[in-house]
Amino acid sequence: MVNSRQGTEEKILEAAKKVFHRKGFEGARMQEIADEAGINKALLHYYFRSKERLFESVFRDAFSQLMGRAKEIFFSEKPLKEKIQTFLTHYLEVITENAYIPWFILNGMYERPGQLKAIFEQAEINPPQLMEQLRSQVRKEYHSEINPFHIWLNVLSLCIFPVVAKPLIREIFQLPEEAYQQILEQRKTEVPRFVMQALKAYENDENK
Repeated sequence: MVNSRQGTEEKILEAAKKVFHRKGFEGARMQEIADEAGINKALLHYYFRSKERLFESVFRDAFSQLMGRAKEIFFSEKPLKEKIQTFLTHYLEVITENAYIPWFILNGMYERPGQLKAIFEQAEINPPQLMEQLRSQVRKEYHSEINPFHIWLNVLSLCIFPVVAKPLIREIFQLPEEAYQQILEQRKTEVPRFVMQALKAYENDENK
């Protein structure tokens, strides 16, 4: 019975992930998710009473995978450049396949900040500890007092904006869906390259 329930929940979450990725939170409908999962809507509501609860469950799963990898990368002994490049490649891959993650974070900052904090705590993410680790490594490798917040803000902005601004970007540049997806794929290479060049500027400043 337990295995059957777990199997149904997993099937629902996988179906919801696909629908949220295609339609976003606002565009997704519970009936569409039920159809994708191959179950009736009543059963879907039995497992997840609302779209909000289902969305949060999908997000928690994707976010825990993302941040679990981030912890592994940034608390390793690798050089900072390698850490950032590895993280960017992984992060861009995840948010490209799970476009609802940036939406949830941005929406939650205003509507559910406590919920986001709880998710961070559940994933055992300690942002101040991470910032201090980055600050220490920057000081050691670049002999500079670069504020790690700027590194994080720049990295996240480069990754998140093209995803959350998809409708605007497609409209302004008249991009069909296929062309937009190609651009996202290219950014998996372009963004790490851009950030690496920015870090070189700090090296050059220190060598003057």
